[in-house]
Amino acid sequence: MNVLVIAPHPDDESIGCGGAICLHADRGHRVTTVFLTSGEYGLRELSKEAAWRVREREAERAGEILGVASVEFLRRPDQYLEEDTIDAARALKPILQRENPEVLYLTHERDFHPDHRATVPIVQAAVHAAGIAEPTLLSYEVLTPLSEFDRVEDISLVMRRKLMAVRAHRSQIRQFRYDLAFRAMNKYRSVVARAGRYAEVFRVAGESMSGISLPCRADPGWHRFYTATQEITEIIPTEAAFILPGEAISEVSALVAPRRCIPFLEKGGGYWGKPADDAAAIRELERQRESGASFIVFVSSTFWWLEYYAGFREYLCERFPCVRENEQIVVFDLRKAARVSIGLTA
Repeated sequence: MNVLVIAPHPDDESIGCGGAICLHADRGHRVTTVFLTSGEYGLRELSKEAAWRVREREAERAGEILGVASVEFLRRPDQYLEEDTIDAARALKPILQRENPEVLYLTHERDFHPDHRATVPIVQAAVHAAGIAEPTLLSYEVLTPLSEFDRVEDISLVMRRKLMAVRAHRSQIRQFRYDLAFRAMNKYRSVVARAGRYAEVFRVAGESMSGISLPCRADPGWHRFYTATQEITEIIPTEAAFILPGEAISEVSALVAPRRCIPFLEKGGGYWGKPADDAAAIRELERQRESGASFIVFVSSTFWWLEYYAGFREYLCERFPCVRENEQIVVFDLRKAARVSIGLTA
């Protein structure tokens, strides 16, 4: 996997997504970091060229700690990215074409720093101009915390490396202890999201989230639901239809399109409530199989179905293979019968 990290200034990458960068590198992914500016405004006592040298050396050292494969400096004007959108996007375009990233990290549009906000339209324009498949865009937090998030990374095992990378930006640490601030922030995120000792959070940018309400995305439990939808897209082919017990049809459908999500029970294309008993559940399953449903998916909020409808569960386990089972999701493949057993994740 190719991963691209866009940072307005040296140190934003380490502060906002240093842990995620470590995890990608440890998984064998190629990570490239692009600095739109070289942060000369952060060393105003030096000439621009001298400030570039200091901050770029610090960024290269941080990249070595994080496991970054390539570091790029565009040297756009620090503090003036809002006025430099066109030229910055033009400079970023060939890097996007070369790296063709599947995942791209960037600052979010509600950060109070103008360069952080300007990064969003710069990236959008560059991706469009590059003519590549749009990568998954993950917004990270630096100076303004995210008010809602979709993805959580447990960075407990790499937190020490993240802090080392943040501290590699020595010229900035002397001015403000970002390492202490984000050790506390990542600890707080882990508590709220219930993810290890330290965690980073990200918001998915792009049209796929346009149908999801902000109150829903602000719920700390939302990221677990979002993670389940990402597993659905990994398992279920794009042309397939799948059954989803429960009421979260509209939210799931928006995130897994073009896969067709079928409510269970279903009537007239809409959710029709819970089955009266095991026999009703089995009849509905077979009716939907005959209509083209290829999988049935249980997310964590509906795991109780597999306990309450014990006969239905036994029917599924005896006839269809379970192709994914973890804390987020249980999926049965309805396309061919098989005798397998399942032990629900506690």
